[in-house]
Amino acid sequence: MTTDTMEKRTTKKQEADSPQYEKTSKEKFVFRCIAGLILGGFLGGACAAGSDLLKDSVSETVQNIIHTIPFVQVHILPWILLVFIIISTIIGESFIKKAKTLIDSWDGEDDEHIAKADSFLNKASSNSSIQIIITQMLFALMTYNLMDNLQNKADAIMILVGVAIYFISLFITVTQQNRIIKLIKEYAPEKKGSVYDKNFQDVWLASCDEAEQLMIYKASHKTYAFMNKVFSCFLVTAVIAGMFVSIGMLCAFLIGLLWLIMICCYTKEVEKLEHGNN
Repeated sequence: MTTDTMEKRTTKKQEADSPQYEKTSKEKFVFRCIAGLILGGFLGGACAAGSDLLKDSVSETVQNIIHTIPFVQVHILPWILLVFIIISTIIGESFIKKAKTLIDSWDGEDDEHIAKADSFLNKASSNSSIQIIITQMLFALMTYNLMDNLQNKADAIMILVGVAIYFISLFITVTQQNRIIKLIKEYAPEKKGSVYDKNFQDVWLASCDEAEQLMIYKASHKTYAFMNKVFSCFLVTAVIAGMFVSIGMLCAFLIGLLWLIMICCYTKEVEKLEHGNN
């Protein structure tokens, strides 16, 4: 960190402690609240004025979609899942292969050389995580209202195909993650943990050095702050959508529940750390 950067951060901290900073922040907060109320009132009035037309239009669209959902779920989503798995697996394997080539040719001293390998492994790890999440989402969509979609033998076979593809995807991603960890340990033998261990995240974090832990903490805090905004926006969106479309109360409830769980978990961990419990 340069001297100029440290001076700028010190200046910002001093400014944040000043009465003028608090006054300016308060004014901006009040302005945002008033602007939000005005905008919300305007949009609410506009929606109320055209609510009947909007409801009829949306309802017709929703009904058309509902009629096609079972066919898409049973006969299209399994193949979309398969194509996605193939593409994401190829991408992950290419990153792993590039990283392994660099690790095998590393002389043990060139930090820039091994940093490139580390970058490829990070990309492979991110790709694997994204693959798991999207696979879970597609599987959830595919099995939604499952019992009603089992109309005939062909439907049942397609659902079984989808389930098989789902488990194959999980096996591939876990295997890739295990290989990534093993490659990292080749140039960073101090790293500990196994992807098959339920406490892997904690064990891995404990084996990281202070710089890596600080980076993880900062990234976690930024993610926490960002997700607060995401949950807030999604909850407002669900409330507004529920005024015009029968999305069910469960949608808003689950968003609020997940938001609440995150806040409670964060608060609990802060209290533990304040009392010296790791």
